[in-house]
Amino acid sequence: MSTVAGRRFKAVVAARRSVGSLVWLTVEVPGWPGARPGQFALLQAEPSTRFLARPLSVAGEAGTEVSFLIAPIGPGTRELCTLDPGALLWVLGPLGNGFPLQTMLDRPGRRLLLVAGGVGAAPFPLLLSRLSHSNDGTGGRAAPREVVVLVGARDSAQAEGASPVAREVAEAAQAGLSCRLVMVTEDGSAGGRGLVTDALAAELHPYDRVAVCGPPAMSEAVWSLCAQAVGVRSWFSLEAGMACGVGSCHGCVITLADGSFSRVCAEGPVFEGEKVWGGTR
Repeated sequence: MSTVAGRRFKAVVAARRSVGSLVWLTVEVPGWPGARPGQFALLQAEPSTRFLARPLSVAGEAGTEVSFLIAPIGPGTRELCTLDPGALLWVLGPLGNGFPLQTMLDRPGRRLLLVAGGVGAAPFPLLLSRLSHSNDGTGGRAAPREVVVLVGARDSAQAEGASPVAREVAEAAQAGLSCRLVMVTEDGSAGGRGLVTDALAAELHPYDRVAVCGPPAMSEAVWSLCAQAVGVRSWFSLEAGMACGVGSCHGCVITLADGSFSRVCAEGPVFEGEKVWGGTR
């Protein structure tokens, strides 16, 4: 099911700070209606040297202040990462469909695992914040018995980019939610040494629910682990190049397991793993 497209807002940068190799950008967006965890927005500086806006997961909210975790890896994201407080930009959002927490936490006692690779940590501060507070996004059906946040990074600089996640894990624990963080890096410079899939293999229990965001190869490897586990269901925030962000240009179409096509910006970016890779189970 496609969600209703968001609105285009003229916004202003409220704050910018470096978090390791990533940037935490906070934007004042007058009239912002609030996003669901896993939704995204299109951001573009005003004026901009780039023709297209850049899609970014909504990482945090405080009223009309909206935050984004950005990896400056291309001209568009580097431009956004150089914006100073007071700079103007356009924000189109919230867009897409987020993580279906009511479905994921469909009965008491579920464990929820959040799996992030690099800047894939972006949607999880907001998700953890919703779980920690009364407006937890679950519709009051159930709360997770435990939340385990697994973050994988290349090195300590990228791992530091997950500090907003670590902060929300600590706040969730203070709020009474059983929540812990497992950090791994490929070079062992922060947390344990290894891949996030190694950490997942050690943590995954039967009937767990898993939310995932990260590079395509990581996501496929995570799916392979989930598909082999008893009763596990998983949802993935997928990456795709996109232009319009609202389902009109069909530039972000992917092929699902049943051979049908789906737009990442409209039907996604969050898809259940079985729908994407079901043939590999």
